[in-house]
Amino acid sequence: MLEKRIGKDRRSGIDRRLCAAPYDKGPERRITDRRSEIDKRKHIRYWVKDHILVNLKSESKSNHGQLLDISKGGLAFYYFANAKKPKNYSELGIFPSNDDFAIARIPCKTVSDTKMINESPFGTKILRRHSIRFENLTPAQKIKMDYFLRNYTLGEA
Repeated sequence: MLEKRIGKDRRSGIDRRLCAAPYDKGPERRITDRRSEIDKRKHIRYWVKDHILVNLKSESKSNHGQLLDISKGGLAFYYFANAKKPKNYSELGIFPSNDDFAIARIPCKTVSDTKMINESPFGTKILRRHSIRFENLTPAQKIKMDYFLRNYTLGEA
């Protein structure tokens, strides 16, 4: 009887929630179940240690960014862009700044590219958050990725 009174005015259990780290000002949104807080991602995301660089390559240009979080299926990073239209990067490399370890030539596909809030109105560079999905990793890249997740991450995002 209570269900009949609630009817059409009530929302279902699926809702969009903002789930981000306190220091992350990015609008990463995840679909979660409101009642059980279950994340709908396929792989667990991990925060990474400081100063891990991402080298991006497109058909005509390369760029650098700072890794934010990573999973077995993809990653997110910040980078500075000066073009209004973001590039479609097809390959990337992950390079910790204080180590010889590296994962190079990772094939990838863009999932999202979001403009972040620019604090300075006089700045010419635009801070962007770029999320990618890994595509067809080689067995050697998968082994290196597992090693990276064990040794260069801080915990679940």
